[in-house]
Amino acid sequence: MSTVDREPATLFVHDWSTERIVDGVVYGLFGLHLLLIVFSHATGSVAAWQLATSSIFLGAVLGCRLAADTYQDAEQVRAACLSILGFLFLVLAVIYQSSSPGLGLGSNRPLAISVAFLLILSFLLVVTDARQYTIGQWAAVGCFAVITGIYLAHTLAFHPDSSQSRWPLWAAVVMGSNLFVIPRLVPERIFLWFIPRLAAITVLLGLVTYVSGDYTLWIFEVRQYPDTSPEVAGFETDLVTLQSIFPNPNSLGLLSFVGLVAATVEFHRSIVVRRPLGATVALFLAAICGLGVFLSNARAAMLASAVAVAIYSVYAIGDRLTVPVMVISSTLGVFGLVVGMYVGVIGISSTNRFELWMASLRAIRDGPLLFGYGSGAASAVIEPYLISDMSYGPHNAYLTVIIQTGFVGGLAYLGLVAGSIIAGTINYRTVNVAILSLAVGVAVHQSFESYIMFRWSLGAVLATLAFGYLLFGD
Repeated sequence: MSTVDREPATLFVHDWSTERIVDGVVYGLFGLHLLLIVFSHATGSVAAWQLATSSIFLGAVLGCRLAADTYQDAEQVRAACLSILGFLFLVLAVIYQSSSPGLGLGSNRPLAISVAFLLILSFLLVVTDARQYTIGQWAAVGCFAVITGIYLAHTLAFHPDSSQSRWPLWAAVVMGSNLFVIPRLVPERIFLWFIPRLAAITVLLGLVTYVSGDYTLWIFEVRQYPDTSPEVAGFETDLVTLQSIFPNPNSLGLLSFVGLVAATVEFHRSIVVRRPLGATVALFLAAICGLGVFLSNARAAMLASAVAVAIYSVYAIGDRLTVPVMVISSTLGVFGLVVGMYVGVIGISSTNRFELWMASLRAIRDGPLLFGYGSGAASAVIEPYLISDMSYGPHNAYLTVIIQTGFVGGLAYLGLVAGSIIAGTINYRTVNVAILSLAVGVAVHQSFESYIMFRWSLGAVLATLAFGYLLFGD
């Protein structure tokens, strides 16, 4: 668990020592990692196993960095780095082999998958020096292991040549790296610095479409989303919904929401340390990201932004005693909003989400309760239970996990999400409030969207990083 809400005077210190140069390289690799995730989500031109390779390579680099910090003796550092590099070679071999046609055939598949699972989990623990884990962090490892184990077990139902037989391996690597490795070794201020700038650039690229119309930039198709207009709380515009470089405006809304929260934190910290230029930049970023949230017409992102920004803003104005009050009241407020929409008291369209949720609950009731239907598409599972002619997923991450992995996997996922937030709220005197606010916003957002952390999409990575920094951030 993060122990302090840092308010650094400067983000980068101009000290050309070897340590600073190494830190700069590591932070640069992390920035490239985020760019690759956005690039993949926007274009679909990067294979999942390649994203997993990027994640595991970054983990090895960061693990060697930690080894240099942990051990004083040169021989110990050398031995630790060689061990990590050995793990790197083995895990990369597993990922490459899993790209096609898969791991093992016939009776060898269960053994091959088990070995791959243990190898990946061991790598993640080694590069983060798990000897220093707290009980809560080990509980998170356990939840991750349960979720991964169930998804991998379900792959045995598919032919080894099918991508369904191997995608959980890639998902485990990406989720594990972003949950355990990156937050432990890359400071949260670096994460919160990159995200609003990345989001603002994406929004600015999209804003050009209101002048020039849809256009192509290199391999990116920058577009608007036709036949829809942004609206919130009854306020409508004549503008067309914006999706920018992404295939869906909800993706722009998600990235803009995280960028807005990060920019709000940066603005407050700049004010605290009296950096007017930094505060001005942060305010500009917040405005652009807020505009992106609105123009994307992603109401889940609007609600998540309101919750996260409200929690952090009240803390910034007041003190830490407001944190548990705001987390609890925000959670109850969201629940009340959903109930109000359901009974018709609040006139906000649910966009068929209630029908999707009810169909999901019926599918869960009729299906395998303990370990779920498997790692196939949740939309195919709930389709027979839908009243109207739709073919959508549950639009709720928690229901998606329960459909695929049953109550065992669902409890592990909820334990990871809710357990992290509850622990952070209880430890309000020391928790990193910026990250806790973001995590609560992400938890709210996942209540209305189907993406889960056990993936490699933009939403999966951002959500996993939020909970990773809450659990393992230093």
